[in-house]
Amino acid sequence: MKQLWIEDFLTLAETGSFSGAAALRHVTQPAFSRRIQQLETWLGVELVDRRSQPMHLTAVAQRYVPAFQALLRDMHQLRNRMQAEHNGSARIVLATQHSLTMARLPPLLELFMACSPPRIDVNVRSEDHDECVAVFLRGEADLLLCMEEQHDPLYTLIPDSLRLPMGYETLVPLSAPGMHGGALHQPQADKPLNLLAFPSDSFLGRIMYKQAFPALMQYHNVEIVHESVFLAGVKEMLLAGFGMAWLPQSLVERELKAGALVILTNGDDDVFQPVRLQLGLYRNAHSAYPEALDRIWSQIKTQR
Repeated sequence: MKQLWIEDFLTLAETGSFSGAAALRHVTQPAFSRRIQQLETWLGVELVDRRSQPMHLTAVAQRYVPAFQALLRDMHQLRNRMQAEHNGSARIVLATQHSLTMARLPPLLELFMACSPPRIDVNVRSEDHDECVAVFLRGEADLLLCMEEQHDPLYTLIPDSLRLPMGYETLVPLSAPGMHGGALHQPQADKPLNLLAFPSDSFLGRIMYKQAFPALMQYHNVEIVHESVFLAGVKEMLLAGFGMAWLPQSLVERELKAGALVILTNGDDDVFQPVRLQLGLYRNAHSAYPEALDRIWSQIKTQR
């Protein structure tokens, strides 16, 4: 089976037409069709139902699209790792949350660069928390940097992986400032409090609905006006004045210093409590580059 065929099949699955896929693959439609047929012959499976108009994939082909995507990704990673090893360098994959790439990742990468030769190349996979963990558990990442609940660290799920504590992250209640410098969004008796939240089934959503939102909703009329797993998007909505939200303090330090955001303070109800999370760095026990990870681990333990 050729990588070319896999790329052809995934393009066909994405476009839903032979003509559109052939154009994207820069070949004629007859040539593209022959390559799909070659893949079908190699697999011994019909991938395309050619009896229907418009064309669509067979049921078995549709089910295995994610498997083909994973196979293509693995082939690329294998090639990259072999090339890196041939050139005398190691290529490490680090999975981390979107928000940590902005505030926490740069100093960590500086530590990687300070490691003694040979060179260590780092490929960063930035995802939401749960996908980062899934990537690490599938063995697709050598390192995982993530937030954790203080009393429920991730190592309970992956006891064979080494862990380094990397400090803490604090989620603080925030609002854009009002006309007189106070918070634009704060509890008022005559109107609901606009809340920018995280989906309840996301990592931060699960934490906030457990630790912060219940008390807030018990004492105040709250209206959720926006939900997103992307903290950068929530931050932009916050800066635009659409509501209040809890965000990592490291993510908004510049805005707090400039006065573009303010931290909400507690009244008698005590509902605006910060939420403290641990940061953990995990090392895959089955990495293809144990020697490079040893150097990284030693460097971090020395400098952090």
